[in-house]
Amino acid sequence: MLIDYHLHLLGHEDRKATVENAAEFLKQAENRNIKKVGFSDHQRFYKQFDFSVIQEAGTYFPDLEVKTGIEMNYIPGQEQRMTNLMSQFYLDHTIGSVHYIGDWPFDHPDYREEYEKWDLTELYKEYFSYVKEMVETGLFDIIGHLDLIKVFDFRPEEGVMELVEPVLEVIAREDQVIEVNTNGLNKPAEEIYPSRRILERAYQKGVTITLGSDAHSAERVGENLDQVREMLKEIGYREIAAFSDREREMVKL
Repeated sequence: MLIDYHLHLLGHEDRKATVENAAEFLKQAENRNIKKVGFSDHQRFYKQFDFSVIQEAGTYFPDLEVKTGIEMNYIPGQEQRMTNLMSQFYLDHTIGSVHYIGDWPFDHPDYREEYEKWDLTELYKEYFSYVKEMVETGLFDIIGHLDLIKVFDFRPEEGVMELVEPVLEVIAREDQVIEVNTNGLNKPAEEIYPSRRILERAYQKGVTITLGSDAHSAERVGENLDQVREMLKEIGYREIAAFSDREREMVKL
């Protein structure tokens, strides 16, 4: 079964939450044989959320299980604010992601030159310390694009496995879920989040996964998930996590 829990109906606030726009996403999901979908817009657009249009659009696609979620940008020290925001909505799932180091939006192309100011090993250590802290809060159902810091293909020469290992240990211990996010294939990194090597280590540790395309437009819903499913089966995964009312169930991959 294919799931896509990382859809951005509002994009980067470049479209409205309407039944027609939601239906475009769902039509593409149907075309790509996705069975469960989840809209998870960025929390900064929360004033534009309208889950009723998602629910209405879902009535036109009876073979799709349509869920509502949110992608939260994790900021250390703002856990209560994030909890308060999430509590305002009925959510099937929450995605926690790290998009900022300090006040630097490191995955935004306008701020790419900031990478040149860092020792990359130190940068990756800093990034994964944020991710580890986010995991330890237990606030989120899904850990989004685990190694997003590689987005522009700046990578430490010695690799990242030693740096990501403590994060995977905490994820395994806390029984949390990481998403396999295909959007990295569209970026300079040209690699899924997280990398196959990280996923192989995650599998060895018993870490649970789910799937997401991170689609900010309808044509990218479910993008490359077929290929990723085959890779995951090669690694050894046979089940993935699905969510409803923030309760997890495992479904066959």
